[in-house]
Amino acid sequence: MRTCFRIAAVVVVATGWLQTFAYGQTVSLDFLSKPTLVECEPEGAEPCFRMKFDFVDAAGKPVSVQLPPADQLASHVEVQIDGENVKPYYAEATVSRPDQARPPQMALLLFDVSGSMLANDLGGQSRFDAAKGAAAEYLKNFSDGRDLVAIVPFASRNVESTISAVHFVNTRAAALAELDALPRPEARNNTALYSAVRSAVEVLHQQHRSAAEQPRLLLLTDGANDVHAQSGDDQGLLAGPEGLATAAAAVQQSGVDVLPIGLGDRHSIDEIAMTRLGTRPPLITLDVNDLRKAFQLGQLPQDASLIVTVQAPESLGSRTLLAGRILHFRARITLPDGSVQVENRQALWVAPPVATPSFEGEATEAEQRAFLANARLDRESPLLFLRPFFVFAGFAALLTVLWFGLPRLLWPDRYDTRSARPVRPEYWPGGGVPSRREGQLGFRQAPPGFEASARGARAPMRSAGEHTIVQPATEFDPDKTRLS
Repeated sequence: MRTCFRIAAVVVVATGWLQTFAYGQTVSLDFLSKPTLVECEPEGAEPCFRMKFDFVDAAGKPVSVQLPPADQLASHVEVQIDGENVKPYYAEATVSRPDQARPPQMALLLFDVSGSMLANDLGGQSRFDAAKGAAAEYLKNFSDGRDLVAIVPFASRNVESTISAVHFVNTRAAALAELDALPRPEARNNTALYSAVRSAVEVLHQQHRSAAEQPRLLLLTDGANDVHAQSGDDQGLLAGPEGLATAAAAVQQSGVDVLPIGLGDRHSIDEIAMTRLGTRPPLITLDVNDLRKAFQLGQLPQDASLIVTVQAPESLGSRTLLAGRILHFRARITLPDGSVQVENRQALWVAPPVATPSFEGEATEAEQRAFLANARLDRESPLLFLRPFFVFAGFAALLTVLWFGLPRLLWPDRYDTRSARPVRPEYWPGGGVPSRREGQLGFRQAPPGFEASARGARAPMRSAGEHTIVQPATEFDPDKTRLS
């Protein structure tokens, strides 16, 4: 009996060890790209978001996991948008062939050498030294003769000239030599973040020659864009919201994969700017292990991923409601064995500060079919279809009140219909306010010169032989008008 228990214990321990080893001890989702605003259906107004994930271990290396069946994959994924749970209507797993050779890489490592990079808060090292150590680990996967890499510093002086003169090397030894030759940060250096990123993606776009190469930019910085021409920085450096928009547009037009890495905390780093400048969510950390992991994430293949598409929640059901918004995305997936995997870090989606955001892409045919089959039709009220008519009726009622009701509220005396002539008695010299009894029509005196003898206002109708006697009014003012 004891032997049986021992054998069972050994089997359980071995099985658990194998499972732990197979999953790399810690498996998590990682964003391969920022959430993308896509058009759910042709000519539709509903905004949707597409996300790409990969499964990585604790070291940031991609691992393989057993996924649910394709027709159940979307139901096993959960997405949060600003804390609101949204169920995806489409999910697809794309797996690269295991026998497929890794494509050649073309990378540019852009190092911030501003004065703040000298802070010693990364495991007893300065931010600059920790970044160099992580880059050295990254170069261990360099393939001589196939990969191209360039390492270039930036601060706030000679930014464009330094980056444009960068030299790409195709051996690991030459790359390590460039890494060792990086200049030390100086306290007087500022950070020309926007201009450096724009120049770097332009250089990568110009140097990119082969379709097999995937140009990548790994940006290492610890702050925000900070330039001052009066302190000796370059003239014409990008700054402000306009500068950020210019640099972000250059990234989108270049087709370069940009991974921003922030060395610091979220209070000292401009996370919104880093998000707009990158094609992947930025990784912000003060941990050396996370820093090394970030470099590993820069080597993840884009063709092996989990694609998830969700419809925006009802509170953000139109692009107009997305204007100026910053949305936080989180995701998790439940695997067939019951384990729940969450993402390494949340991703931001940043809308333009003022204008209504434009769609960044269109849904694929498969996404459109899934949207038409499973979109919000099952939870919509029939009154939602009548919403445009209610809006039109509301505007019509408002215009009616303003056109007919507001003047009567402001000038009630001019809309009194109890008498035949204008109510204001001062229009007629000597006239008075007509009397009115309950249930009787009020009478007023005739204007001066139109009296009917001495018979008064209640005199019977005159005969045809009587003449109208017009008497001049001595107090009449010829300059007085009805409106004066």
